[in-house]
Amino acid sequence: MNRVIAYYCIFFFSGLAALVYEVSWNRQLGVLFGHTSHTAAVVLTAYFGGMAIGYALGGKLANRINPFRGYAVCEILAGGWALLVPSLLSFATTGNLAPWLQHDLPLVQMLVRLLASGLLLAPATIALGATLPLMSEMLSRRADDALLELHAARFTTAYAFNTLGALSGVFLAASWLLPSVGVASSSMFAASVSALCGGAAWLYGKGQVAPAHVRRQSGISSPTGAQFPAQPGGVCSTGGEPVSMSFWWIVVGISGGATLALEVLYARLFTLVFHNSTYTFSFVLITFLLGLSLGALVARYLALRFAIMSIACWASSLAALSVSLSVIGFVYGTQLQYFQYGSTFASYYLGGLLLVGGVCLPVATCLGMLLPLAWRQARQFGEWQSQFIGWATAVSTLSAAGGAVMASFLLFPTFGLWWSFGCIALLLLLPTLYATQQRKMGSAIYAATLAGVVAMLPIFFSNPESWTASAGYESLLARWHSTYGWIDVIEDNRTGAKKVRQNLHYRFGATGFNSEREFRQAHLPLLLHPQPENALFIGLGTGMTAAGAVPHRELQAIEIVELIPEVVDAVRLLGKENRHIVDDPRTQMHVGDGRHFLASTPTKFDVIISDLFVPWESETGYLYTLEHFQTTQKCLRPGGVFCQWLPLYQMGIPEFESIADSLRRVFPHVTLWWGRLHPTRPILALVASEEPLDFNFQLLDERLQDLQATGEFSDSQLRSAISLAELFAGDWPLRNQVTLNTDEHPWVEFRSPISHRSGQLFQGPRLREYLLHQLEQNSADSVRFSSDTASGAEVRPRAWQRTVMFPQP
Repeated sequence: MNRVIAYYCIFFFSGLAALVYEVSWNRQLGVLFGHTSHTAAVVLTAYFGGMAIGYALGGKLANRINPFRGYAVCEILAGGWALLVPSLLSFATTGNLAPWLQHDLPLVQMLVRLLASGLLLAPATIALGATLPLMSEMLSRRADDALLELHAARFTTAYAFNTLGALSGVFLAASWLLPSVGVASSSMFAASVSALCGGAAWLYGKGQVAPAHVRRQSGISSPTGAQFPAQPGGVCSTGGEPVSMSFWWIVVGISGGATLALEVLYARLFTLVFHNSTYTFSFVLITFLLGLSLGALVARYLALRFAIMSIACWASSLAALSVSLSVIGFVYGTQLQYFQYGSTFASYYLGGLLLVGGVCLPVATCLGMLLPLAWRQARQFGEWQSQFIGWATAVSTLSAAGGAVMASFLLFPTFGLWWSFGCIALLLLLPTLYATQQRKMGSAIYAATLAGVVAMLPIFFSNPESWTASAGYESLLARWHSTYGWIDVIEDNRTGAKKVRQNLHYRFGATGFNSEREFRQAHLPLLLHPQPENALFIGLGTGMTAAGAVPHRELQAIEIVELIPEVVDAVRLLGKENRHIVDDPRTQMHVGDGRHFLASTPTKFDVIISDLFVPWESETGYLYTLEHFQTTQKCLRPGGVFCQWLPLYQMGIPEFESIADSLRRVFPHVTLWWGRLHPTRPILALVASEEPLDFNFQLLDERLQDLQATGEFSDSQLRSAISLAELFAGDWPLRNQVTLNTDEHPWVEFRSPISHRSGQLFQGPRLREYLLHQLEQNSADSVRFSSDTASGAEVRPRAWQRTVMFPQP
C-alpha cells in the first residue's frame, strides 16, 4: 500500500508539470504568433492533439513493455524536449519558416501555425499523453492486484491525484512561476519535476512482477480490433448490466467536448463581473480541475455500489441541470455588477475563487465522473485494458480541443453567451437519451432529464440581463458577440455620451466631456515631432484618440492596428463623434495584435502612439515589455518619437517604474508629459526618442494656430506652446538595480492586480507624494526649450507649480 501511495505522489507531480508546460508554451507561442484568440486556439489544438496521440500510443504499448521504464522514459523525454522549445522558437522566428508563419492568406497562416505548433510540441505532448495508460499498467503490475476491480479503483484515484497536481500547477504558475521564475524558465522548472517523476518510476519498477491479469478466454481482443465487444451486438456485460460500447464512446466524447467548451464559456461569463485578467481564467481552470478530481473520486465510490451506465446517465443529466441552474444563479447572485469583494488581494482572490467554485464546481464534478466511469469498462478487456483507456482518453481529448474551438469560434459568436450554455446543456442530455433506446431507465433519471430541460427554458426564451436591477441610465445601441466577448456600443441617457465597452465593465473610452482629453492623446506626441508625415496608433478604442490626428494636415498617412475586429464596426457607429477616423482617406486599418504587427511591418513611422491598456488584462502586459519597446524602436524613422500612454490609476508605483525603466533601457531619452493631471484618474505619457526633443515655442505656436484654423481643434490645455510646455513633468533617468518588465518576466501583468485590489494604486496622496519627492528631482535634459520669449528655466517652475498643486481627492 505504501508503494501505491508513492505512485499517487508521482502522478500528482506529473500532472503539476503538465499544466505548467501548457501555460508556459501558450505564452511562448503567443509572443511568436501574437496574443490573439486564434493563436490560443492553435496552441490548444496542437497541445491536445499531441496528447491524444500519446494516449493512443501509450495504450498500445502499455502491456508490451515494462510500464515503469516506459513511464520514466516519457517523463524524461517530455522534460528534455521542454528545454529545447525556447531555442526552437527562436529559430522559427529567424529561419525560412518565418515568412510562412506571417502569410498574407489567413487560412494558410493558420494551417502553417497549427502544423508548426504541433510539430514543435509533439515529442513532449505525445510523451505526456502516453503516461496515462502507462500509469494504468503500473498499478496493475502488483502481485496483490489480481482483482481488476481493485485496479480500476486505484487507477481512478491515481487520475484524481494527477488532476489535483494539474490544479496545483495552474496555481503555482499564476502566483509565482511566470512572473518570478520566468515564462520559459517555468517550463524548465516543470522539466526538473518530470525528471524526478521519471527517476522515481524507474526505481519503483525494479523487481515488479508481470501483469497479474491474463487475457480472458472470452474472445476479447484489442479495443481497436475487429472483436471489440465481449458479446454479440456490441454489448459488454458489467455486473449483469448490458452496456453498449457505442454509449461509452458518446460519453467520452461529450465529457471532453462539453468540459472544455464550458471552460471557455464560464471564462466569458465571469469576465462580466471580473476584468479579463490571468487570475480570472485561473479561477475557472482551478475550479474545473478540482471538479474533475472530485468527480473521479465520486465515480470510484458509486461504481462499487450502483450500475455504471445508470451512474453515467445520472451524472450527464445532473450536469445539464447544473449548467442551467449555474447561469441562473450567477445572474441573480451577482446582478452582473463588478466584483468588489475584499480589501486586500488575498481576500479578493479567495472571494473570487469561492464565487467561481459555487457556480462551476457542481457542473465540473458531474462532468468529471464521465471519463472515469468509461474507464471502468476497461476491466472487460483483460490485458487490453490499458489500450482501451488510451483510446477512450484520446477520443475525449480530441473532443476537448474541438469543444474549446467550437465554443470560441462557433457557438459564442453565432448564438451568444446565454444560448451557448443552453446548447451545451442540451448536448449533455444525449447519453441519457441514447440509453433510453438501449434499455429501460429508472423514473428518477427521466425526472432529472425533464428537470434539466425545464431549467433551460429561461435561458432560451428570455434575456438573463433583464433579470438584473439595471441602473437605467445607459441604453444599448449595438452588440457584437466576438471571440473576445461582448463588444457593445452604449449611450449615457443623462449626458448623451457614447462608449464602446467589452464585457459590461471594461470601457474603451467615451465621447462627450472625455473627447478633449482623448484627442489630446494624439495632439501631444504629434506636436512633439517637428514635422510628422505618418503616424501609427496601437489600439483603436472608441476611435477618439486616433481622431485627434485628423486636423494635423501635415500627416499623409494614419495607420491603426486593433486586436478585435468587431471594435472597428463599433467605432463606425461613433463616426460623427470620432470624425469618421476609420474611413478617413488617409487611414489604413489593420486587425491583429499590435506588437505582432510592429514585428512584421516594413513601414517606418515618425510617430507611434500606444493607447491606454489596462495592465492587468490577460497578456496585455506584453505591450509594456522591454522586447516590445525594442521592436517599436526599430519601426521609427530617424527623429521619430514613441508615446506610451499610462493609466496611473490602474497601476501601482512599482508597476509604473518597471514600465518606465524598461522603456529607458531601450531609448536614450524618455520624458514624462501629463495627459490629464487628476487626483484620482491621472494619465501620463512616456515619450521616447533617440535624440532630445526640440521644443521651439514660435514654431509650435504657429502649428497650434494652423490646427485651430481647421475648426477641428479646441483644447483648453493646448492654447499655446507655453501651455503645452506646462504638461512637461521631467525626464526619466537611467536607473540601476531595477525590475524590468520583460517577455520572460511579465511582472506588470501579475503585479498590477495586487496593487489594484490592495488599494495601492498610483493616485491621490500617493501620487502627490511621489511628484513632490521623486519626479521633482529628475532632470530636464531631454527637452531643448528654445524661444526668444521663454526658456526651459522659466517654463518648468510654472509647470511644477501646476503639477504639485492639484486638488486633494
